[in-house]
Amino acid sequence: MMLCARRKWDMPEDTPGEIEDIQKEWDERSTSYDAYFNTFGGKLDEYLRWKLIKESLPEDKTARILDAGGGTGMVALPLAGMGYAVTLFDLSPGQLRVAEEKLRKHELSKEVEIIEADIAELPFPDEFFDLVLAVRGPISLATEPSKAVVELSRVTKRGGRICVDVSSRYWAVIQEYGRDPETALKLIRSELNHVHGAHGFGRVFSPEELEETFGRNGIKVTGIYGDFAYYLPEEMRKATKWEERSYNQVTEILERLSRESSVTGMGNDLILVGEKY
Repeated sequence: MMLCARRKWDMPEDTPGEIEDIQKEWDERSTSYDAYFNTFGGKLDEYLRWKLIKESLPEDKTARILDAGGGTGMVALPLAGMGYAVTLFDLSPGQLRVAEEKLRKHELSKEVEIIEADIAELPFPDEFFDLVLAVRGPISLATEPSKAVVELSRVTKRGGRICVDVSSRYWAVIQEYGRDPETALKLIRSELNHVHGAHGFGRVFSPEELEETFGRNGIKVTGIYGDFAYYLPEEMRKATKWEERSYNQVTEILERLSRESSVTGMGNDLILVGEKY
């Protein structure tokens, strides 16, 4: 079988998206975004992240928690329900409006401060938060991913914890190499850093890149975990009904895979947990 080369103008540009385009995209998705979390894939997405977030939560309920790029409040709202004070920020006004409505509905508006901000330019003092969260892709989707890492690390207190995820380089390679070996080769050589990953077009990382990037910014990495939910068939991920037995089996497989260091980099997402020293 002959592989057809991708036309030059179809090749991904190795640059992040423009801030206005990112805002527009997520504003347009704001009213439908939460529906994903009613699917089998959405529940799996929540499962692994929440397990790692709960392991990182401060015992002190007066601790400051940052939900960076938190969109519609899928993380901030449950944390507020647990009694934590949360600062939620996002680049998308549409996503934040949905979050505000949900918080009002649950009478939790006072527990969550909502701010429209860019993850690469945070309006907070140094070492301000006890726990910093950035899950479901905000670093990879940022206009300046490396600056986003600097900023998230900067606002984390010494001794504070951080839990973030990014799109995986090697998962992107696997997606590309059957249809476009040229792009796949550039990705695996680290000659190309921006491509369509699990969360859309953005920066991809290997586990080594991710650990090094945060390590340079004062974060001691305590774990990097792979998320393998996207390896399930699309029909299975989009299902809105499933048996509890199947869910329990799949989540156990995902959790075991996530902690298996020999395959971490193959996950569709990489989830980093660390502590600022």
